[in-house]
Amino acid sequence: MRGFHVFQQYARGGVCCPRRHIVPISDHPAITSAYPQRVEQAQRTLADRRCSTLCASMAEHSSRPFYGEYAWAFDLLIDRPVRKECAAITAWLIERGVPPGATLLDAGCGTGRYADELARHGYAVEGVDQSPELIETARQSVGRHGNSVSLRVGDLLALPAAKYDGILCRGVLNDFVDEDARRSVFAAFAGSLRREGVLILDVREWEATRDRKHREPVFRKSVATDRGTLTFTSTTELDPERHQLLLFETHTLLNDAGDHSSDYRFVMRCWTKSELESVFVRAGFGSVAYFGAYDPTVHAGATDRLVAVAQLSDWQR
Repeated sequence: MRGFHVFQQYARGGVCCPRRHIVPISDHPAITSAYPQRVEQAQRTLADRRCSTLCASMAEHSSRPFYGEYAWAFDLLIDRPVRKECAAITAWLIERGVPPGATLLDAGCGTGRYADELARHGYAVEGVDQSPELIETARQSVGRHGNSVSLRVGDLLALPAAKYDGILCRGVLNDFVDEDARRSVFAAFAGSLRREGVLILDVREWEATRDRKHREPVFRKSVATDRGTLTFTSTTELDPERHQLLLFETHTLLNDAGDHSSDYRFVMRCWTKSELESVFVRAGFGSVAYFGAYDPTVHAGATDRLVAVAQLSDWQR
């Protein structure tokens, strides 16, 4: 650890947000005066305080702008090869006995683009997300396939029993930080699947993500929109002890009225393959295949993502 964080409050865009200053550990009296054997303990204490401060900040700003205020721009900022990935998802579902016509859950559906594309492949898809703004954005863009897509605001830990033949969960599971929540969401998936149902998901793999974010801690993208020029900046710090990413995001919208910025801090926790294997077994899933992308030709370990395809074991039903 090269430094600890001191947080101050400052006003920006009409919202009080924490500002971060980095103070080198070598300059901090609590560290320089410590005996060598106490340095490691002091570093852990500083890390705990940093995480506590971030969690407090999250409580103050409960709605991540990406999922709330700027939900309308999500697809502009995060570009995905949706058609290509849904073709792979469809192939995996068919291989596991879930053909078109079956009922799927898009768990954490966001703007609905995957639900819409899977409906184009012939599936009946229900999209669920905790963000009302994302669901409203999805309702405005989805609908080309009549009644094949339904959308609702909901909690992934409170899913209906034995309703779906397959579940897709993209980019959501890193937001489940504590162990109980991680076990609970997999139990919820298992309970909502019919016999031999299929679960397809992706997570950030810790070691590859750590290496990538060490090289590239800042992501920035600007897009022209009908509301002005929107710039998104995400800065990542690493917490190796907890396999966590400490993120600071800023959306800045510039137009004739001026500029408006919204800041947000939060924590993600990455996964390891062994952690995934453990929760799969605990929830009753088997026959797990791993990939590095939604592409059967990309092997696990080739990217910083782990894509898994699992099937509910027969004895579970």
